[in-house]
Order: sequence, then structure tokens, then C-alpha cells
Amino acid sequence: MTGRLAVAALVLMTACAPRAADVPPNATEPDAAHVALAETIVPDDPDLAAIYDRSCRTCHALPGLGAPLAGDSAAWEARRAERGDDGLLASVKSGRNAMPALGYCPDCTDEEFKALIAFMSTEGEQ
Repeated sequence: MTGRLAVAALVLMTACAPRAADVPPNATEPDAAHVALAETIVPDDPDLAAIYDRSCRTCHALPGLGAPLAGDSAAWEARRAERGDDGLLASVKSGRNAMPALGYCPDCTDEEFKALIAFMSTEGEQ
């Protein structure tokens, strides 16, 4: 039984890990300051903050999951340069890599998604 659990865990970790082809070539690893920032920032708007907490924070506030950290503008800029703003929105809506379609927010509007992207792609400014 332990062997099966180990195999299942390995398969899950492999499936969720970002592949080199999925990370933009000019993406950077977050430094300690950006990791700390990602753990603490939230949108000023209370409604947007609630959406961020339930739908975005889990992946965008923890390093190593393949998602650009909230507040790490360089990581977001690498993705924006590769896909553009419309491409970032399309990635949210259709899913990309480990990110599910609609990013755990099936009731979010395009405007809310755009506001969340704008918030996460800055150094905490809104």
C-alpha cells in the first residue's frame, strides 16, 4: 500500500510541476522580498480581496507552484510580453498548465479577472 501511495504522489507532483516550455524564457525566480510581498498583499477593494483570497491566493502567494507571484511585476511582465493582456485573460478563462479554467472563480466577470491580473502584476499598487 505504501508503494502505491508513493507512486500516486510522484505522478501528482509530476503532473502539477511546471515544464520548462511552460515558463517564459525571461521569467525570473522570485527573491525573498517578492515572496514576503506575495504573502501579505491583498487588493484594496473588499469584493476583489474576497475573490483573491478564495480563488487566487493559494497559487499566487506561494513560490514553486509555477504561477507568477502576486506583486512580482517582473514575472508577470515576462508572461505579458509573451502573451499580451488578452492572452493573460484567455489563460485565466481557459486554464493553463496547473491553473484551472476560470481560476476557481466561475462567477467572475472579465472585468474582475482583469482587475485581479492588474493587482497581481504590480508591486502591490492599485
